[in-house]
Amino acid sequence: MNLPKGAHIHFIGIGGSSMSGLALLALHAGYRVSGSDRAAGAVTAMLESKGATVMIGQCRENITSDIDLVIYTVAVGADNPELLAAKELGISVIERGRYLGLLCQEYAYPVAVSGTHGKTTTTAMIGGIMLAAGKDPAIHLGGTFPLIGGSVRPSSGDYFVTEACEYHAHMLELAPFVTVLLNVEAEHLDYYKDLEEIKAAFVKFVRLCPPEGFCVVCKEDADAYDVALQANCRQITYALKASGLAADYEADCLEESSDGIAFRWYSVGDTEGHDVKLHVPGRHNVLNALAAVAVCHTLGCSPEAICEGLALFTGTGRRYEKVGVVRGATLIDDYAHHPTEIAATLAAARASVAEGGRVLAIFQAHTYSRALAFKEEFATALGLADRIFVADIYAAREPDPGTISGKMMADDFVRAGLLASYEGDFEAIARAVSAELRSGDLIISLGAGDVNKILKMIR
Repeated sequence: MNLPKGAHIHFIGIGGSSMSGLALLALHAGYRVSGSDRAAGAVTAMLESKGATVMIGQCRENITSDIDLVIYTVAVGADNPELLAAKELGISVIERGRYLGLLCQEYAYPVAVSGTHGKTTTTAMIGGIMLAAGKDPAIHLGGTFPLIGGSVRPSSGDYFVTEACEYHAHMLELAPFVTVLLNVEAEHLDYYKDLEEIKAAFVKFVRLCPPEGFCVVCKEDADAYDVALQANCRQITYALKASGLAADYEADCLEESSDGIAFRWYSVGDTEGHDVKLHVPGRHNVLNALAAVAVCHTLGCSPEAICEGLALFTGTGRRYEKVGVVRGATLIDDYAHHPTEIAATLAAARASVAEGGRVLAIFQAHTYSRALAFKEEFATALGLADRIFVADIYAAREPDPGTISGKMMADDFVRAGLLASYEGDFEAIARAVSAELRSGDLIISLGAGDVNKILKMIR
């Protein structure tokens, strides 16, 4: 990236999940790192312990003349005082996605995992398998991965495994040798016009892969498969045997229980297969694992290393994460915020709950635009729960349009025949859930915002 070792990089919003990981990678590469965020927390404290200088609050005084590069995200407005100060001082500024793309170019074999759902889990699975195979990968995720003790693993080796986010078409900034396309659905409709525009962006993404590289795609997802066929490289497919679709990598789901799901995977020409017990539940996670199998086996990882890496996978932060037990009821936190994700997560919860136990869902819609775009789909997905407690919408980057709210969504769910209620603030929801839960129940928080705080209150 033409920055000498010891150069000073400043991150605006350094406490974010992706930004904090990039800051750690920059520290490992020998750069001086500073950054700012709106509030202190565990992430900023961790960064300081690793050698970063963190300022709480964003102001132009944080931008000093010794800074060589400023990195920001699309969440930072054009009027951000630090961004304005950097431009006035003539300091180079670069958006987070572009910086990640330049970082990809430092490695011989970048692996970019894309799709509407499952990116963090699949990226972690690939990284775990590569570790078991001794390939020494650099890893960059949007969540925490216990096996690497956080969201990133630095390395000076040949492999870089990263999520490729479709929001604002950030995945188009990458330079992958391997692309992974898990699924393609309508999402981020505050940025994309419709599904066709999303598919067009993903076509550009898979075409970033060079002819000598390859694209791994789920054959069960018709839109993803249609996109992958337009790549300029080899396509490698995967699917469950039960789908009836012939694919390069296939799997049979064997047995699902409260502690995960067992499956057997096959590559082309392999009739015996290889057995794996995943410590996370759900058919969707078998598909995620099969994508990881296809990537790693094609890159030369042995079946033994693949099975070992998957057997060691216990999940990532906020992806079906068990966070406690209260009076015999299990508390699960999940990041699911799209209807398809919610349906898959609740199906896994339903399969893992003991006979007589109920699935109680605490739902927080993430952004007003998503709540409006998928209002009916949310009702269908949440119908897999026995009881739904609805929180206020997590606004994230959006102003309140006044046309949708948590209360309105709860009322719609009731009209759709669901046992749902809007309780008000988090404390009220925690009290309502605590009053209703019983031994054998599974309580699950659903959302990409701060809904998981309710589980802490219940504990």
